[in-house]
Amino acid sequence: MPTIALSQTVNLSGKTQSKITAHVTKRDVLTVTDDKGGWFERGLEMQQVGDWTTPYEVQARLKVVSTSGTFQVRMDEPLTIRNQAKPTQVFRSPKVSLGNEGGDPKTLSVGKNTQFQNPAPPVAGKDSEGFYNLSIAAYPPDGDFRSTAGTYSGVLSMTFEPVVKAP
Repeated sequence: MPTIALSQTVNLSGKTQSKITAHVTKRDVLTVTDDKGGWFERGLEMQQVGDWTTPYEVQARLKVVSTSGTFQVRMDEPLTIRNQAKPTQVFRSPKVSLGNEGGDPKTLSVGKNTQFQNPAPPVAGKDSEGFYNLSIAAYPPDGDFRSTAGTYSGVLSMTFEPVVKAP
């Protein structure tokens, strides 16, 4: 059933303006990228630069942008580098380390937080920016070249977390 609404004038009296003030707090930032601001879409390829007794290795440069400047890193699970055709063949003694550019690397492990500190920002109140070298090394599976040849892959899963300091 249709309804009819009639318009009517309403007079308001009293305060007709208000001033609203808001305070916006910037959220803390912790961003990890490759050194160019992207990520390793094609993965990282390990190489053995020495003889058969040396590990396969790869390095990657990471950029960390942080509001607090202090963060911690841990591995989520052990790194396993497995032969795609023969899953029982895995690389031995994988080692993952991370270090400030120009500094000593720290070995990362599962469930153990390792703390890092970005350089101070150039301007107070800005986010700090640091560059870090990620290194991965592992020995090939036991056996001769013919029995261990193949394509190997693995997933390195790490957690980066800001370290909150009491005010």
